[in-house]
Amino acid sequence: MLVNGEERVLVIAPHADDEVLGCGGLIDKARHYDNDVKVIIGSVGDISFQHKNERIIESQTRKQELREALVYLGCEDHQILFENKESAMDTIPMNQIVAKLDRILHGFDPTMIFIPYPSYHQDHQVLFQASMASLRPVPNRNPKLVAMYEYPLIVWQYPKVNDVGELYLDITDSIDRKVDAFCKHQSQIRTSEHLISPENIKKWAAKRGMETGVGYAEKYHLIRGQLL
Repeated sequence: MLVNGEERVLVIAPHADDEVLGCGGLIDKARHYDNDVKVIIGSVGDISFQHKNERIIESQTRKQELREALVYLGCEDHQILFENKESAMDTIPMNQIVAKLDRILHGFDPTMIFIPYPSYHQDHQVLFQASMASLRPVPNRNPKLVAMYEYPLIVWQYPKVNDVGELYLDITDSIDRKVDAFCKHQSQIRTSEHLISPENIKKWAAKRGMETGVGYAEKYHLIRGQLL
């Protein structure tokens, strides 16, 4: 589905690092076959993390990490929707988020769109809802595929999304590049026992690979698809 060089792939992610966690293999393979890829990040801002002992990681550091991760995967087209609203996207009026996404969809005209699987995190929930609103059926907008990508912490998910199709992408040839791209987000690296760690990113992909009979895979949850 990614080999003809004619696809326009849009990845919508709440935070810098979610794009690699959910779609790192996809981005790598899409660019390898010369498809256009655009990544949208909901918000990046100064923020503290428990794994950094509550030290503030500055927005500029996060943006630089994002650029390095995407360039490593061959993607140079990315956009941040809102500044300094990380972990606070629920404070932004929904119509403002939807309006920005509408403009991007109109301008980029993607053939494939990947949005976050909703999790316990408010930013993931908000961006999922805004994406669904923007992806309402309208004339002359006919993406062949709309799907949700996984975030490792969906193991603690509320609510669970049922009655959707399942898609798997073989990323056996891209798994090391996916992990290496995540490691460009140096501020986000956790210890090996954490779900968001280089070691467990690879284990998660191995688990999905076992489910579909390949070495490593990314799993996607189908929202809408068209047979051409």
